[in-house]
Amino acid sequence: MSDISYSAKLRDLSKDYYQNHIRLDEYRSSRKLIIDKIDEEFNGRKIEAAAFDPAAGDIDDTSDDSSVFMKTIAFFKNSDVDE
Repeated sequence: MSDISYSAKLRDLSKDYYQNHIRLDEYRSSRKLIIDKIDEEFNGRKIEAAAFDPAAGDIDDTSDDSSVFMKTIAFFKNSDVDE
């Protein structure tokens, strides 16, 4: 799916929430599903339910070696080689 489709889905979802068509918990769960799909497609990383701590609001990165790999790629991708 393209980034434009994900953007449209998020936009429609937020519009539904702000027009009171859906509740806050429905909005948050739907938004999480869309954002997880974006992360999986564009970063190649699938979020496991056990690694997510909703109370802390963060993801445990210690269990995923691909995270270090993706951070390394992002670091080198964003730096100029000519310098």
